[in-house]
Amino acid sequence: MRRSGELVQWNNKGGYGFVRDDTGRDYYVHISKVAGDGRPRIGDRVSFETATGRKGRPSAVDVIITTAIPAPQPATLRDIKQSPAGMSRYRLGLRTAAATLMTLLILWAIGTDRTPEWIGLLYAAMGAGSALLYRFDKLYALTGKYRVSETNLHVVDLSFGIIGGLAAQEVYRHKTVKPRFVATTWTIALVHTLFLAGLAFGWLGALLPA
Repeated sequence: MRRSGELVQWNNKGGYGFVRDDTGRDYYVHISKVAGDGRPRIGDRVSFETATGRKGRPSAVDVIITTAIPAPQPATLRDIKQSPAGMSRYRLGLRTAAATLMTLLILWAIGTDRTPEWIGLLYAAMGAGSALLYRFDKLYALTGKYRVSETNLHVVDLSFGIIGGLAAQEVYRHKTVKPRFVATTWTIALVHTLFLAGLAFGWLGALLPA
């Protein structure tokens, strides 16, 4: 007599698991006893025949998946832009504050003729490049592809891309946890903040050509 039940445990690598019938009894099941080419998932509803397997344990054979659980959809950038539960918005907001401060220093320095306009264009161009690298790295992480190295991310941030890098870290919720990476990022941000403050308030004098 065929029984119906639900797959309650499954080892995808080993190809085995357990089916629990409607009376609450568990049956061992091997992938070789599951009809079709697809892999079952925990939560699938199945129908099956019973048999006595090795060591005398009850087993499910001739297993047919009657109601399959849909495959999980991969995360997208839209998903990760939303704050995870329990994550401090204040903590991440520091990146926006730092990027905004540096932007204001650039505008102040240019507006007071203490810095040539090409400095602002350089920060804008490199910032856009840095933001794109963070975006690509996050997408690669979601899809399991080759990652952008942390060294390259830091080099671009140091090379006037730090404003875009900080903004991208916050927007994509990326590279905001690993202590060593975070410490290096904030060191780069501090260097550029001091540099821009020096330009904005004239502390560096005629350091840059017009």
